[in-house]
Amino acid sequence: MNIECNQTVLEELEHGFKFNDAVLRHLTMATKTAVTAPSPMMKEEKSKSVLSKDAAPAPAAPTEAAAA
Repeated sequence: MNIECNQTVLEELEHGFKFNDAVLRHLTMATKTAVTAPSPMMKEEKSKSVLSKDAAPAPAAPTEAAAA
């Protein structure tokens, strides 16, 4: 999750993470500038989806009989 917020909201999020059973671990980092580049995991996911689209057969063009 990549968000920009003030300290009050950050403390509320960390408190929620601490007591949420679905969250196993969390790490909060403060940066001077926002990180807007895609993460390495997202780059990998996008490349997989592009490769799977290329491997899938193209749908057949409609014929005149089907259009009539």
